[in-house]
Amino acid sequence: MKPLYWQIVPSLLLVLLGVQPAFSLPTISTMRSVVNNLTLDGQGSASTHIVKVADLELSTTDPDGFTLTISSQSLTKSGGETPIPFQITTVATGSASPSASDFSVSPGNNYTISTTSAGSSLKEMYIKYTPAALQDPGAYNTSISLIVTDN
Repeated sequence: MKPLYWQIVPSLLLVLLGVQPAFSLPTISTMRSVVNNLTLDGQGSASTHIVKVADLELSTTDPDGFTLTISSQSLTKSGGETPIPFQITTVATGSASPSASDFSVSPGNNYTISTTSAGSSLKEMYIKYTPAALQDPGAYNTSISLIVTDN
């Protein structure tokens, strides 16, 4: 994997010299969030939820492809109540929704996918979470970080 800074420096140098680079940095050209509210279940019960959270369009002109790394934290409430860990996976756009067994990366760890050639990839990003049986109701927040790099 070429470090990102190595890719930027030669590209900038070529642009300054008036020459177009052979390929550009990978991009996330579209990322559309598709969910605003998540179910926390009722008092005394808890079930596992699988929810589509975003549509992604990823692309690169690098002949070696790209690697997408998705990192996340738990769903948390500002008062420090019990956090809700979640797992991430992606599927090709238009594919069936993932099952619980499709989530292979433990909560809090990075989820990665790689391609081996230039091109575009349309993905749907899903999370899987299980609130506590007596989860405190209210507004929970989180962030999901996406980093795409050339291979």
